[in-house]
Amino acid sequence: MRAIVWGRAMWLAVDIGNTRQHWGWFERGELILAADYSPDYWDPSVFERASQITVASVVPARLERWQFYPKVRVLTLADVTLRGSYETLGIDRALNILGAGYRYGLPVLVVDFGTCITVTVAGTKGQLVGGCILPGFMMQFRALHQQTALLPEVTLPTTLPVPLASDTASAIQSGVVKVTLAGLEQYLTAWRQAESRGKVVATGGDSALVCRWLPQLFDYQDAQLCLWGMYAAAHH
Repeated sequence: MRAIVWGRAMWLAVDIGNTRQHWGWFERGELILAADYSPDYWDPSVFERASQITVASVVPARLERWQFYPKVRVLTLADVTLRGSYETLGIDRALNILGAGYRYGLPVLVVDFGTCITVTVAGTKGQLVGGCILPGFMMQFRALHQQTALLPEVTLPTTLPVPLASDTASAIQSGVVKVTLAGLEQYLTAWRQAESRGKVVATGGDSALVCRWLPQLFDYQDAQLCLWGMYAAAHH
């Protein structure tokens, strides 16, 4: 990404998730800056730099203060051209697929390593094929800690856990990480066999770490995929 010249009019995409806001500044079809903020971040002075602001969120309550702000367009699922979508499909999953198709082509499978881990698939004509949802790594760690008397709360390790751990914290990391990734690997392998021309894209906050652990599972890692989906939805 090149340096921003703030004097120019730019288009701002804001993706508001469960645990963070993801902002992307675009100019002439190029993403020139992306940044993460807390879910409650709000600074109207920054908005003046944008010619238009497009916002999407999986948390409806967080859209309320944006809806009446000048220059803001709130994206809904109806704004995302995705044949075969259903009423309760998360807009983040729809935008991920739209962004993946726009950037990397079709058919495509997107794994979003966020608060939840989601798998979403689009076919050769851009139609939604389906997918699955499971708890993200940190959600699984917290559940084990909160629903038991003695298990500690752990964090995501920086190195791939060993299969047979020799202490409780490491055993939790191994169980959650290794078993989750083993299931995903089986899922992705089956899809690749069915779609030999398909691409697999990883996105979300934990995607860079997972791609370092298992680079052979993914064709691309793109933390800005939802922002590109928002750009595609707003401009095409």
